[in-house]
Parts: sequence; structure tokens; C-alpha cells
Amino acid sequence: MTPSPDDPLRFKFRFLNEQGQPAGLFRKKGRWDGETLTLDDVTLPAAALMDVQARDKLLFLVVPVENDSTAEEAAGPRAGTIGASFSGNATAQSLKSALDVARSAAWAESHREQLEAAGRGAAFRSATCPHCEATAVLSDMPKTPQVFCAFCETLWTERAAADPPAWETAHRICDECGYFAAPRKFTVFYFYFLLVVYGWNVRATWRCPACMRGDAWKMLVVNAPFVLGVPVALTQLARTYGSDLTGGPYAGLDAGNKAARAGKFDAAIARYRAILERLGAAAGVKYNLGLALAGEGETNRAADAFLASLDDCANYAPAYQRVAPLLEQSGRTEELAELRRQWA
Repeated sequence: MTPSPDDPLRFKFRFLNEQGQPAGLFRKKGRWDGETLTLDDVTLPAAALMDVQARDKLLFLVVPVENDSTAEEAAGPRAGTIGASFSGNATAQSLKSALDVARSAAWAESHREQLEAAGRGAAFRSATCPHCEATAVLSDMPKTPQVFCAFCETLWTERAAADPPAWETAHRICDECGYFAAPRKFTVFYFYFLLVVYGWNVRATWRCPACMRGDAWKMLVVNAPFVLGVPVALTQLARTYGSDLTGGPYAGLDAGNKAARAGKFDAAIARYRAILERLGAAAGVKYNLGLALAGEGETNRAADAFLASLDDCANYAPAYQRVAPLLEQSGRTEELAELRRQWA
């Protein structure tokens, strides 16, 4: 059932304090009516939300904040963050997905109206993400085999949009290392027993297998004398090697990323090129190739790799953000000007 003003989704939540912990003892009431999110006495139109992120039961909303002075207005809009912890009949992830669909559609419609007002209505182009149903605006960008969804951070292949493979949604940029990978949730668990004193420490972390591998080995070694933590450590260790062992289109990606993190860029580049030999469009892998070449100091070759990534996916924001300063640094002004025109 789609929420509406007459039949909204109602839920309970608690605001997060500055330390990221739920504030207060009692849950507050919230509602989502398909257009507006209400958190207690805070009303937030979906179109006004600058960013939405979710992790487990936590939701983070980036919202515009009024400037206090003329000088601040000249510097551009300010932003603030609202955090909430959810329970009941709405999860943070499902609410994020609904907000992304609504705000992306509103932004796309606003963009279309702006183009029509400028006499360029025919230039409007968009695509719907097959994974989260958000709208990606593609106006003025060339058609490419892949499309990037800035809302769920997924690269998808247009020809397979009707029946997208499951592995597409698993791959994105890792927050920790910055490489295209398959970040996932890992559990870090330590158990200790010292004569009559015992205890444990457990926390969840989101990172790619290459980033987690070292910590997984450390967890196994530290837990080994106390036995109880070993099963958890072995499970997490196996998960850090799983994607390389089971194959698939991105087999070898974690090994390449691990080599790149260790500064072994030649080995990483060889891994990425091997993946590219068996894949068609692979904007994410070419992005990693650009990072590795940049790590070797190969500015022009790195820029070429990022441009190749954009040839596979014209709206791939991570590649654009990396290539623009490299083109400027290399004096490739005509290529930079064309890119900026597409991204204006």
C-alpha cells in the first residue's frame, strides 16, 4: 500500500543526540504521507531533503538551514543533520527508499519544468533505477551502457534493467577505502576470560571485504585462547574471502583492492585489467583502475581511466569528481569544459 495524505504510514522513533545515541526515554510519533515526512513537530517535505542515509535502525536526514547573515547567504546554503532511531512498522531503510523515490521524482519534475521554460524541453531525459525506483536525471549526457543511481549508489546496466542481476546492488564505493567494491555489514566480536573476570565487546561495521580482512585475522588470533569468540571470527574471516572464492563477474576485485590499499598498484592494475577483459561495461572497475594509476603518479593515464569509466556510465559521479581536477592539472581544458557542460 502506497502512503497518502489520507492514509499515511505511522511509526514510532527517537531522535539521536550529538553522540549518535537515542535521546529520551519515550518514543515520539512520526508519519509519512508520500510527500511530507513528519517527525514529532518537525515537518519535512521530501523535495527539501538534501540527502538521506540509513544504517540498520538509524536514519540520517540532511536538511537546509536558514543562513544567519548576508555573508553566509553569499557563501551558499547551509545544511544540518537530523538523526532518528526507528522501530515498529517502519524500518529506516524502507523509509529512506520511499523518501528517495519521492524527492528524486520531485527534483526530476522541477528540472523538466526548468528546461521547458528555457525552450529546451526536448533535452529532458531520465531513467528509473530498477533497484530502488528513484529517478536519475540524464539530460545533456550521452547515452551509455550503464546508469548510476545517486540514491542507492548502484550502477546498473540499461539492457538488463527489466531483470537486473542481484550482484549489481551489492557493489558500490566503500566508505572506508574509497574503492568500488561490495561493502557489507560485518560483526567485530572479542571475548576475554581472566581468572574470575570475563566479558566481551561486540560492534557492527560496514566496509568491503578487503578492508575487513586484516581485522578478521586479528579477531581470530585474539579470540583463539578463549575459544568462545572463535566461531564468530571464523565466520567473518570466511566472508572476507567469499567473493574471491565463489567467482562471479567481479571475481578478483577484492584482491585488487587489497593490493591497491597496500600500495601494490601494479598488482592491483593487473587484477582490474583481468576483470575488464571478461566484462563489457564496468564503470566501477575502470574507476578503481583510475585510482590505482593515480596512486602510481600516472596523472594522464588515470584521467583516461576515469574518462573510460564515464564512457561506460555518463552520470557516474565518483568518476567525474576524480577526473575533473586531473584534467585541470594536465591542461586538458577542452575535455574539462565539455564535461562541465554535461554536468552543469
